[in-house]
Amino acid sequence: MKTLSFIFVFLCIPQFAFAALKIGVWKENITPTLSERSTSCMGGYGLPLTNPRCGITDAHDYLSLRALFMANNDTQFSLIVFDTTGVGDALINDIRQRVSMLTNKVDVDNLVIAATHTHAGLDYQGIWGGMGSEYRSRIVDIAARAIIQAQSTAQGVKIFAAQTHVPVSNRRGWGIVDDSVTTLFFDNRKTDQPIATLVNLSAHPTILDGNNIQYSSDYIDSLRTNIERERGGMVIFVNGILGDAQFSTTERTIEKAKEIGKLVATTILESEKAKHRVMGTLNVSTITFTHPVSNNAILQLQQSGALDINLDDKNQISVDLKYVKIGRYTSLLTFPGEALSRLGLPIKYNMRGKYHLFIGLANASYGYFIPSDEFGQVLGRNTEERFSMDKYAGDEIKRVIDSSIK
Repeated sequence: MKTLSFIFVFLCIPQFAFAALKIGVWKENITPTLSERSTSCMGGYGLPLTNPRCGITDAHDYLSLRALFMANNDTQFSLIVFDTTGVGDALINDIRQRVSMLTNKVDVDNLVIAATHTHAGLDYQGIWGGMGSEYRSRIVDIAARAIIQAQSTAQGVKIFAAQTHVPVSNRRGWGIVDDSVTTLFFDNRKTDQPIATLVNLSAHPTILDGNNIQYSSDYIDSLRTNIERERGGMVIFVNGILGDAQFSTTERTIEKAKEIGKLVATTILESEKAKHRVMGTLNVSTITFTHPVSNNAILQLQQSGALDINLDDKNQISVDLKYVKIGRYTSLLTFPGEALSRLGLPIKYNMRGKYHLFIGLANASYGYFIPSDEFGQVLGRNTEERFSMDKYAGDEIKRVIDSSIK
C-alpha cells in the first residue's frame, strides 16, 4: 500500500508543479504626448547623430509597453518589452531601481527589459537624438508600475507551446536565417480563458523606412492586434535572432506592414491547433558576459554622452543574460543585442528541449554580434560591422553561452 501511495504522489508531481506556475500581464500606452514629441527623436535609421526625424508629431498606432510576470514557488522571471529600437543601460538601471523603491515583491535580478526593435519608435539609446527628460522620467515610472501591476494580477495558468515558420530572408545574402516562430499560449488554469500570448520571431520591424514620419510599432501592431482580436488576452512580441533577418518587400508602407503582420498572426493562430502542453517547474539561471569595446565610433559616442552604455575603466561592457527553463521541453534565452543568423542559430540549437525562445535586445542593446569569420566578408555591406562593438564579441558570447547551458 505504501508503494502504491508513493507511486501516486510521484506521478502527480508534474501536475502540482504545473498548477503552481502563475503569470500576470500588463500593458501601457507609451506614445509621447504632443509636448514630449517636440523634444524627442525617432530612432533606427541613419548614422549616429545625423538623423533628422526629431519633433515628429504624428502617430499611426500607439507605442506600447508590455509586461509579463512569471512565478513558480520562489522563482520569478519578469519581462518588460518596449516598442523602441533599443534600450540604454542607464534607463534599464533606473527602471530596476524604481521597481525596488516601490515594492519588494518583484525580483529585480530576474527582471529583463527588452525592445521590439521597431524603427518607428523613440530613440531610447541617444544615438539619433534621444528623448526629452520629461518623457524619460515618465516611462521609467510607467515601466516600474507596469511590472508591479503584472505581479499583482498573477494567476494560475496552463501553458501551451507551438512552432511554425514565416517567410523571413537573410539580408546579408547567406542561405541561413531563423524563419521559425515559437509561441507560448497562457490560459487561465480554471476557466481556460486566454490570458496572454508570447510570440518570438526573428525579423527587423523595418517595413517602414527612414522616410516615415509617423510613430508606429511597424508590422508588430497588426500582428498583435489580429491575435488579440481572434484569440483574446494580451500579446507580447519579442524579437529573436534578428541581426540579418527581415521580411523582404519593396513596399515600405503602413498598408504593407499591416499585411505582413496579419499574415504572421494568421500563421501563429493556425499553429495553435497543434500546440503542446508545457509541464514542469520554472528555473532561471544567469550567464554574465563581459567584453571590451574596440569600435572607436562607439567609444566616441559613449564618451560624448550620446550613447547610453556603461563601460568600466577598461572600456568593457558587462551584462547578465537569463537562461529560463520551463519543464523539460521549453527554454528561453535573453541576448544583449542583435545576433546574426550564423551565430544565433547554433546557440539556439544547443538550448534545452523542443521549444526555444531566443530574445534579442534584452537587458542591453549592444549592436550586432557577428561571427568573426563573417566579419567584413559581405561585399558591399558593412552596416552590421559599423554597429558592432568588437570583431570577436560574437565568438566570445557564443562560447560563454554554450559552456553555461550544456
